[in-house]
Amino acid sequence: MKLRRLSVMLILALCLTLVPVTVFAASAAVTLNPVTSVEQGKSVTVSGTSTLNEVIIQILRPDQAGTVFYDITKVVDGTFSSTFTFPRTEPAGTYKVAAGQGNQVDTKDLVVTAAVIPPGPTEPEIPGTITPPVTPPVTPPVVNPPGPVIIGPVGPQAPVETGKPVTPPQTKAPVVTVDPSKFVVSQTTGADGRITNIVTVDDAALAAALAKAAGQDNQGDAPIISVSFNNKPGESVKFNLSASVLAAAAKAAPDIIISLQSNDGEYSLPVRLIDLAALAQKLGAAQADISIQVLIATANADINARIKASAQGISASQIGSAMEYFVFAEGNGQTFEINSFGTTYVERSIIAAIPDGATSTVVLYDPATGEFSFVPALFVKQADGTYKITFKRNGNSIYTVLSAPKTFADVEKHWAKADIELLASKLVVNGVTNTTFVPNKDITRAEFAALLVRSLGLTADAAAVSFKDVKSTDWFAGSVGAAVKAKLVEGFIDNSFKPNAPITREQMAVMVARAISAAGKQMETSSSSAALSVFKDQASISSWAKSAVSQAVEAQIINGVTDKTFVPAANASRAQATVMLKRLLQFADFIN
Repeated sequence: MKLRRLSVMLILALCLTLVPVTVFAASAAVTLNPVTSVEQGKSVTVSGTSTLNEVIIQILRPDQAGTVFYDITKVVDGTFSSTFTFPRTEPAGTYKVAAGQGNQVDTKDLVVTAAVIPPGPTEPEIPGTITPPVTPPVTPPVVNPPGPVIIGPVGPQAPVETGKPVTPPQTKAPVVTVDPSKFVVSQTTGADGRITNIVTVDDAALAAALAKAAGQDNQGDAPIISVSFNNKPGESVKFNLSASVLAAAAKAAPDIIISLQSNDGEYSLPVRLIDLAALAQKLGAAQADISIQVLIATANADINARIKASAQGISASQIGSAMEYFVFAEGNGQTFEINSFGTTYVERSIIAAIPDGATSTVVLYDPATGEFSFVPALFVKQADGTYKITFKRNGNSIYTVLSAPKTFADVEKHWAKADIELLASKLVVNGVTNTTFVPNKDITRAEFAALLVRSLGLTADAAAVSFKDVKSTDWFAGSVGAAVKAKLVEGFIDNSFKPNAPITREQMAVMVARAISAAGKQMETSSSSAALSVFKDQASISSWAKSAVSQAVEAQIINGVTDKTFVPAANASRAQATVMLKRLLQFADFIN
């Protein structure tokens, strides 16, 4: 996590101010185990023994200019352990690990070495499935073709016949365009008659564009190149790129982005996500023989019809056509779908005509269940009245835009009416019934965890839950599991989660602070004591929550109950939780 930027002395001073020394018995102690050296992008485990109930773990940069990782970890049977992936963007060197509370702090050195190859989102596996040799992949909407129609190298692209190209992401960096005359284009026709354009980019042209983008002045933003193809209406585009060229570029400029554009949509692929070594192992292929394929397609008529029917069931309507985005690695006659990017949110963009006054949201559509789920998205109106919609998620799927206006009879005169209606219309929060929200009812720990998971667009994962009071059959099991996996929540010392207990304001602040980190948002350095000094009851905020409360207050996500009191132990209501979620989503640039 990149939550706080503290020096070693500040850590000790902060711990001493948050937890009185007299709380600890004389025998209290913390002993860190030696920390194994780690390569950039690989996981590292911090462990040790302690007589405390919990310890604060922080990893500081070599120059002590800030914190790379921060966590509050429970001590179980005298031992503690916390594992995280060391950021790929942090330099190699000797870092300082500190663990403890109050005057019981131990430190160890952590040696970080440079990555040999650009790491992917997970190590060493990449989520996905290997399918038998199929050309192209059987994942919808691509189907087995009767055979390719070779068009051959194309010259400068002709004017767009229909559709509207999507511009690259907002950036101060000059965008480098790959020479389209170097493309080789073939076509396949599926059983449903739909045409897919397979656009293979020349390795030398791709490498030249990547090198130019990496070497120029990008004004502090990530280098970015653009690969675009003017497809006809109803035709899909599958871009075919050399994985080895992308991997080499990622080694030279880890944050470089490739913007793949058709007339229907745009996909911003961070090339550091391509773990060539892991892909080669999965496919049983030489690294030089692997290609990365990015498919951008409008959904077929059957999918859109099913979406319209499902939307009617929740009193919503579809705007435009659904879009399908998929990423594959191909080699050795096998195709591997890359369907998860770990904690990285990958951006996609479309242009849509949205009726005036419509409250719109981007959703993921699950064709197996017919259900929708919220996807973080920003809507920007263009000069011609259309909207550029940029949405982000850490996976690939089928996406569409819905208009789903919602209100409740019992919020008509409520202070949180606007925020409740906004998040209900974006499918983030639901009513207790179709017509009532019950805004003043206490919200439980499980309910708030579920809302956080939904707000971040995370996938439910009941298998990640090990709390003794959360059963796999509980409605919230998948959400709590996803929250655990994303390090949004922790249980109590007795391995319980207390899912049905009301959540307190300070507990909510801790979850919100962790969600800020999970969303990839960094916060400015400041002292928690300074941020909380306005509250007369700051001493009543638990030591383990003070840093998180400070962050939430600084981000203006959580305010005091009054100008002078925070009231950390008070239960939070459904309305308060909704308002905090709206502020969190806006702070993370997940909604307008």
